[in-house]
Amino acid sequence: MPDFPELFQRISGAPRDFPLTVRIFHSVLAICMAALIYNIPLNIVVGLPSIALASVISFLLAFTLYYLSRYRHKTTIARLVFCITGTGLFVINYFLNSGIDGPTGYFFVLIMVVVVAVSPVSEYWYWIISNIILLIGLHIIQYVHPEWVPYTYPAKGERYIDILSAYITVVLVVLACFYIIRKNYESERIEAGQNAAKLIQLDAEKNKLFSIISHDLRSPLAHIQNYLEMLTEYELSDQERKDIKSQLLLSTRGTLDMVNNVLYWSKSQLDGREQLSETLNVAALLKQQVELFRNIAAGKQIDLESILMPEATIWGNADIVRLIVRNLLNNAIKFTAAGGRIRISATSSKGICLLIVKDSGNGSPVKLNEEIFQFNTSTATGTANETGVGLGLALCHEYTTQLGGRIWFTADPISGVTFFVELPAAGPQF
Repeated sequence: MPDFPELFQRISGAPRDFPLTVRIFHSVLAICMAALIYNIPLNIVVGLPSIALASVISFLLAFTLYYLSRYRHKTTIARLVFCITGTGLFVINYFLNSGIDGPTGYFFVLIMVVVVAVSPVSEYWYWIISNIILLIGLHIIQYVHPEWVPYTYPAKGERYIDILSAYITVVLVVLACFYIIRKNYESERIEAGQNAAKLIQLDAEKNKLFSIISHDLRSPLAHIQNYLEMLTEYELSDQERKDIKSQLLLSTRGTLDMVNNVLYWSKSQLDGREQLSETLNVAALLKQQVELFRNIAAGKQIDLESILMPEATIWGNADIVRLIVRNLLNNAIKFTAAGGRIRISATSSKGICLLIVKDSGNGSPVKLNEEIFQFNTSTATGTANETGVGLGLALCHEYTTQLGGRIWFTADPISGVTFFVELPAAGPQF
């Protein structure tokens, strides 16, 4: 059974399908139909079968207009017919239900409030003025020709019941209309605020992306260009060429890492689709990646040790897990001095997989705080002058959280950092 907000949206229509005034129109028609259903047996009880019949006809008309607007999207026609026929029916009701001695005056107030609620602002005065002129005209007609407006109540008590019931009905419908208007206004205001926040966020992400492209990618590409120019324009010894080629390879590898991170991050920001998860064997998933980084670490004379338990599993997305590990290993190699040591391990226990990447650092105490998991465009230079964009650890944090895990670190008082990534080892149990 749907809850009230869901039921309310089903009746009025979704904001993406209908503008605010149209949703109010649908809600008003639904309220009018409910009021008319209540009014039919009431008029039979007080001895006004003709009014009960008019209520039945009015209900059928309101239902038809609701169908035309809500499901056939012919709102302009339905709204015009509603305003004209609604006013016309109350004119007829004036003559059938004792004129000024009956409750029709309340109903004219009701139709004016409802019409103003559902009509465009440009039509307000037209409907208000016509409503006032009609009611004044009806009073004048009854004053000049009282025989045209017969007194229809069989007894005094029925008149009091009818007028009191009409008053209560009008008050409830008017309050319901204001409630609908207020609720839809609040929904629109909240949605507008959320859209504004999203635009601010998108603008910030765009600025981040341009900052990366203009600064952090241009710099290593300029270095690569300089190395190539030196190789082609100058006479260099074999050792100098070897050193330049080594630096060229290092810059190219670092630039590729940055491009991969930027592209993955940009895709996730623009795409927004949920990643598919599955059960992953950590050792099998990371074997090739660890071997690649072992060779990279060897180029800096760093020993990379891998202790991945065969039974360790992760419930997650393979691409995301590899991206997290790739950034952690790349970060460890970047800040570990030659002759240092890096260890990656994975264990599973009690439905949790714990990934640990520990490095021996560069021989100096490490001072880090939680801000390393936030995006920033100024980053430290590695032990071999590696440059990078402050996006890798921010991505690790974002995607670890997305997978339902957490990431943290500890810094050794002498040297080195250990990163911990805790992820679910199995999927949700049903």
